[in-house]
Amino acid sequence: LGIIGVIILLLAIEVIANVWWAMQIHCEFEQNEIFQNFDEVEKRQLCLDFYNLKTSGDELIPNQSTDSITINGLGFRGAEFSEIKPSDTYRIFMVGGSTMFGAGATSDETTIPGYLQQFLDEYNLGFNLEVINAGIQGADSNAEFNLMEKKLLAFSPDLVLVYDGWNDLRASNTPDVLKENWESMCKLGNENNFDVIIALQPIAGFGNKVLTKQESKYAQSGLDYNKSPLSESFSVYQDYGKKLEDVNACVKTVDLRNVFDAESEPIYWDEAHVSDRGNNIIGKSLNTIIFPIVAQNHQLDIFE
Repeated sequence: LGIIGVIILLLAIEVIANVWWAMQIHCEFEQNEIFQNFDEVEKRQLCLDFYNLKTSGDELIPNQSTDSITINGLGFRGAEFSEIKPSDTYRIFMVGGSTMFGAGATSDETTIPGYLQQFLDEYNLGFNLEVINAGIQGADSNAEFNLMEKKLLAFSPDLVLVYDGWNDLRASNTPDVLKENWESMCKLGNENNFDVIIALQPIAGFGNKVLTKQESKYAQSGLDYNKSPLSESFSVYQDYGKKLEDVNACVKTVDLRNVFDAESEPIYWDEAHVSDRGNNIIGKSLNTIIFPIVAQNHQLDIFE
């Protein structure tokens, strides 16, 4: 009876601790205009889904599943795929931080990689196209190069898209350091027979989008890792764009700073994370870049 009593006590302590932990978790999007039509339970669950993910160092622990997020057996967000690439498959990895992973996205399918997969599937090309979400929370270009070199090479990628900017800016990485990392990624691709695309991501207030009142607040209040206003680094981000133009070793570079310029509705739920609609817009823009490369590699007529 004593042992049973101790077990019951420990279980009760665990339940109380889990409830306390959940009460301490807060996500900015819970109070965001983008999610105003969601009920409180839905918003709370999205928040808990993201913050309860288990990691080991910089990598996600495999085989996790929540209402909105699936981490497959290989430690990537989304559906299972074979470690050994099938011969009839074109494999695309999408690398970045939590904005690529899809923090705040309502499902695996409404992340940037999820939408890109849907757009590419519409072409019915006659072979398999895999778009794999390799986003890692907090990753900058240093972590991304390490991920490509230490992990992604084993999966035989055909193309790797790198979605960069915000985390490098927050980490105070200089434009020269960022360009050097980009060039290293491109060189790695050239040496291992896969294409690399570098994309510079949008940030609230760093493009020409007419911001909502709430988005303007994010643009003004965003901080780097040293607690300095991110807006003070605007000129540095412009230099990131200039350095992007000088990257010649990659198959393609794309500047997405102005991808939301035509949008008047809210897109951002903090200074860089965006809504499902924002992910859709980015996915659509990347599709116009990626599909011609896929078509050229497979000698397809993209106008058919």
